[in-house]
Amino acid sequence: MDDSDDGGVALEASVIGLGLVLRSLAPALEHVTLQQYRVLVLVVTRGRQRSGDLAAELGLLPSGVTRIVDRLVRDGLVERTASDRSGREVLVRGTDRAVALVHEVLEARRVAIGDLLQRMTGPERDAVLAAAHAIVRTAGDEDLSDARSLLPRDARHGRPV
Repeated sequence: MDDSDDGGVALEASVIGLGLVLRSLAPALEHVTLQQYRVLVLVVTRGRQRSGDLAAELGLLPSGVTRIVDRLVRDGLVERTASDRSGREVLVRGTDRAVALVHEVLEARRVAIGDLLQRMTGPERDAVLAAAHAIVRTAGDEDLSDARSLLPRDARHGRPV
């Protein structure tokens, strides 16, 4: 294979990765929409959030986030709470059900990727992991905050685990 094929192979690998992501999301999407899931990920991984901050992070209008949160409150996945700083400021936080749903998706994804890695030879696995480290390192400054919020974090260092 020459260098001209690299982009195509990388694209094919990304499509396979997207398939793993979609498969891990499928059970959650029986209960929530993709936009609702994105809100859940943010409030589960980052803690309580203002609706305006959620809207900015997700690139949505505040009124759209309000409707999403209303539905999630009705379904028992988030709660609105008063801020400790100001009684007028309302924060959105995930319930235990939301935490379980997000962790279920992440665990299914981790298992699927682990299974794929186990089917590789040692040198193939080493090469894939080296490439994964390079992608993480070189994508550092790109605006991938929404995607990065899906990563479980080491509470002590804030790094992906």
